[in-house]
Amino acid sequence: MNAVRQLNGSASLHSSSKGKSNLDTRADAKDDVQDDVRDMEKRSRLMRVVTRRIAFSELDNREIARRAGIPSQRISDLLAGRLEHFSIDQLQALRETVEGETSNS
Repeated sequence: MNAVRQLNGSASLHSSSKGKSNLDTRADAKDDVQDDVRDMEKRSRLMRVVTRRIAFSELDNREIARRAGIPSQRISDLLAGRLEHFSIDQLQALRETVEGETSNS
């Protein structure tokens, strides 16, 4: 009988620790989703700023791409809203390139 109690006791400890790890996994997944949403929001804001600056720029897309050190197709991707092609750092570099050009004009 003691053996059965010990087995039941260890099984309940095992299942409670397993449940805790599932909760931790769900919390981590929720944090990851929130981080992804924040990243997308930042990239969306930067994309709007950069596309507005490009629209007011006197440079054509090829020149902006050349100054930013990226292929001109990437500017087309940006203007088409293909945000998934850009990291925050790439968008920030484009912003600096275009802002530098507009402040010099």
